[in-house]
Amino acid sequence: MDIIEENELEIKPLTIAKRCEMQLDQAIEYIEQYSEKQAAIMRLQFFSITKLLERMPGIGMKYKNGMRKIQLGKFRYFIYYRVKEKEIEVVGIWHTSRGSEFTED
Repeated sequence: MDIIEENELEIKPLTIAKRCEMQLDQAIEYIEQYSEKQAAIMRLQFFSITKLLERMPGIGMKYKNGMRKIQLGKFRYFIYYRVKEKEIEVVGIWHTSRGSEFTED
């Protein structure tokens, strides 16, 4: 098996939708009520995962409507994103206890 050199990986720019930024802020504010440390870890993991998605956008599970999802570390949140031709768009985060499925509406 050949090892892929770092410069051979295609890096796609990543954008985070405004709605997703708001959802992330709300989730972090909620967690901060219980643990500032866990809130900081969640923020760090979110941005670590988005950096990873720039290099490996196919690592998430196929979802629906052309979206993919990946779990946000140990937290019960999923990051929802869409791989486009020239970029990756993170469209939202969703807690698994919300019952209904994530939608962009």
